Amino acid sequence: MPDINCPLCKSKGHIFFSYEKHRFLSCDQCQGIFRDPGQILNFEEEKSRYLLHQNHLEDKGYLKFVSPLLQAVQREHPSGAVGLDFGCGHTPVISEVLKGQDYIFDIYDPVFYPQRVFEGKTYDFITCCEVMEHFQHPKKEFDLLAGLLKSDGNLICMTSLYSEEIDFENWYYKNDPTHVFFYRKETLTYIMRNWGFRRLKIEESLLVFLK
Repeated sequence: MPDINCPLCKSKGHIFFSYEKHRFLSCDQCQGIFRDPGQILNFEEEKSRYLLHQNHLEDKGYLKFVSPLLQAVQREHPSGAVGLDFGCGHTPVISEVLKGQDYIFDIYDPVFYPQRVFEGKTYDFITCCEVMEHFQHPKKEFDLLAGLLKSDGNLICMTSLYSEEIDFENWYYKNDPTHVFFYRKETLTYIMRNWGFRRLKIEESLLVFLK
């Protein structure tokens, strides 16, 4: 198997897990875990998978699931703050809920809302709800996100972290073929240090990067 470099830090990856349709590599530098590029879906396959998501404003279960992120925005930023819902999916639930509380939002999704409305702008905060694990080119994405934040802005995310206590073979999170990059706490620290964030808060699956 040819050398495959980590898409976040560009260091060499080594095989971490391999079984049928799920082959992942791990990076010794940033500790990220990433899917073999040969297993990444094409655009139409990825879009078909996303269309299966049933997230909507009337879904009480989903609203409860995303409540830590909503509360983090409310805790860190007053009404009237300007945010970007990055990777909002086909139904931008996060931004719609917060717009109802007088936050101002742009939305972007590379599949469903591909217009780059953020060009030439900066934001008080950016939300990425269950998006980071889909980054096929995480270095490029974090370059973009960090550059879109104001000098005191926050990147507020949700994703499931991997730790050594998890049985990766039976970890449900890896089975979604659109999930291509997983983060350890060490990976988040690498991001914090290399993309100009001064602090990082981790509360289970809620991550807040503070400039």
